[in-house]
Amino acid sequence: MALQRVYRPSCYHWGMEFNPSDGSQRASFELLPEGTYDAKVIEAEERTSQKGNDMIALTLQVAHPEGYEARVWDYLVSVPAAVFKIRMFCEAAGLDKQYQSGRLTAKECIGKNVSARIGIEEGRDGFGDRNTIYEYVTGGSPKPAGIATMPESNAAEKSSEPPMAPVVNDDEIPF
Repeated sequence: MALQRVYRPSCYHWGMEFNPSDGSQRASFELLPEGTYDAKVIEAEERTSQKGNDMIALTLQVAHPEGYEARVWDYLVSVPAAVFKIRMFCEAAGLDKQYQSGRLTAKECIGKNVSARIGIEEGRDGFGDRNTIYEYVTGGSPKPAGIATMPESNAAEKSSEPPMAPVVNDDEIPF
């Protein structure tokens, strides 16, 4: 006697419900502005890259300046041209021993807090722009881009006395 598979809708629920009209709208989110952020690795998975190389896919959680949590994805790929990024990540995450041993696991990455310089990569193949990690940084956040609006004076110019207001001649006042 052969066994026969029977579909029993009363016992099993398969499928999902959705609104087809939502398909015309693409979900939107706001990209993180370029800058250096504190991030936490919330997921890490050992995978094989499209070219057959070992890699760890990271999901990092970052606080968006607007006050909500954002996610950024990064990939640590084990190829000679990308080992510099593995080194930067390990240094920022306090995984120097793992880097020196030449072996890193996804489990060791989860929960690590790092500082990362995040930028915006132009979209391609029909996908929109996305955030990307340019580098992992150590020793705190670097100085922001741009110039200082109040340059520091030399140590020799520093004085314990409060600064004096400049003397202005009444003839120099335009009113």
